Amino acid sequence: MRKPEDYRRLARELDLDADLLASLYEKSRRAAARAALASDDEFAWAALGYTLHNLYCLFENYFLRIAKFFENGLDSNSWHAELVDRMCVEIEGLRPRLFDRSYARRMDELRRFRHAFRNLYQSELDPRRLKLVDEGIPSLVVDFAPLHNRFTAALELLAAETEARE
Repeated sequence: MRKPEDYRRLARELDLDADLLASLYEKSRRAAARAALASDDEFAWAALGYTLHNLYCLFENYFLRIAKFFENGLDSNSWHAELVDRMCVEIEGLRPRLFDRSYARRMDELRRFRHAFRNLYQSELDPRRLKLVDEGIPSLVVDFAPLHNRFTAALELLAAETEARE
């Protein structure tokens, strides 16, 4: 059985991830500005791809913290996509959902880009595709803050309910 401090610890760990998101987002904005100025510089675009890759990795680690805390089991073959889907699921009496299907679709675009970027060694980075992915980043990051706040508030409520039962 979970203790109140378990829920609070998870909430603080998620807070740390949310704080780091601001720093990674700022780096991606700087990289995007440089890529726009140096439109034919492959390395400028690669730097932007790297920052977008890092943003997704942060989100994925955030989601993993939640999944490991509450559910654990993820299919080893498709766990990256499954993890995003899992965050849309409310498990009544256990945990709230983190976000809805609309947000999951937007997050999944970033996940698919991250996968392609990681496996890019046999082809070249497409600046047009990169621009499209990058255009969605500001709203993805801005929209995440209230989702994070709502989820961590729910964790605090679960902690309080657990204390009341003790």
